[in-house]
Amino acid sequence: MSELKLEQKLDHFTATILAEATAETERALAELEEKRNIAYAAAKSKIRAEIQHYMRTEVSRIKAEAGHRISRRMLEDKQELYLRRNQIAQEVFSAVREKLTAYTESDAYQERLAALVRKASEALKGASDLCIYLRRADLPRAQALAACLNGAPVRFAEGSFQLGGLIADSPSEGRMLDCSFDSAVAALDGHFVELFGLVLSDEMAQQ
Repeated sequence: MSELKLEQKLDHFTATILAEATAETERALAELEEKRNIAYAAAKSKIRAEIQHYMRTEVSRIKAEAGHRISRRMLEDKQELYLRRNQIAQEVFSAVREKLTAYTESDAYQERLAALVRKASEALKGASDLCIYLRRADLPRAQALAACLNGAPVRFAEGSFQLGGLIADSPSEGRMLDCSFDSAVAALDGHFVELFGLVLSDEMAQQ
């Protein structure tokens, strides 16, 4: 074999080795790049998942804290409204009592009592033991009120109420007619919040 041919074969062999080495290097680099891309994608997905988890956790925490603050504020506001409503109720009923006191000192009150006595006598007509209870301040009116019944049997006694009006009772008939102002005020008290538009939202939901 001539030296020229040997040299050519050596050059070809060397070129083949270099080409293979280059190809192997490129394959290795491609694999490395693929692994790097996979690792990067996995890391990116992991980071994204961690960020999303953190955001969901923080959003839930913030919502919970905001909900607690809102609930606490609503409770405080509701308590304040209840207190204010009670204050308004006291003011209203105080004014009502003042008006009733002024009314019971007027001539119209005497006429009102007379009308109530006649109403009670008619409602308990035929009762032989009719008893009409008046507040202590109204007992001096008993004689004039009895005269309204034209001789019908009636007895007057002191009642336990204080605002005015009367209570008629007949034990034999087993009937009682409560026309006292005290009972009327108590009935108003039971419907006070509705009458004055002070019903709170949670109370409306329960109705």
